[in-house]
Amino acid sequence: MSMERQALIDDFFVMIRKLNKTGADIIHVRDFFWKSSGKRGFVTPTVEFMTVLKTYNVVLFHEFRKSLVPNTSMHILANVHMEAGDALISLGITSIEQLQLAVKGKLSELPVEV
Repeated sequence: MSMERQALIDDFFVMIRKLNKTGADIIHVRDFFWKSSGKRGFVTPTVEFMTVLKTYNVVLFHEFRKSLVPNTSMHILANVHMEAGDALISLGITSIEQLQLAVKGKLSELPVEV
């Protein structure tokens, strides 16, 4: 995976962690997707990003999708279906620990079975 692609993935998860369920969140999401669509040198994982957003913040994803101009490339990509697990694997997240770090920014304490 290229360093630039990994940096974009890291930026996406930083954005996800900063979302606080306000109306301003949609502006951050729109800005991220418009900036990421201009990246060159690698295939931007836009569908994967949208799938993760749809999985972890359904309301914000639907508001974002409603704000898109119909029949544009971004609108079409927002309507592509992908399984959340496949999206996470494509983004390089293959364990629960990596998922917790990506989405929450830290590992949560799991109960220890005795």
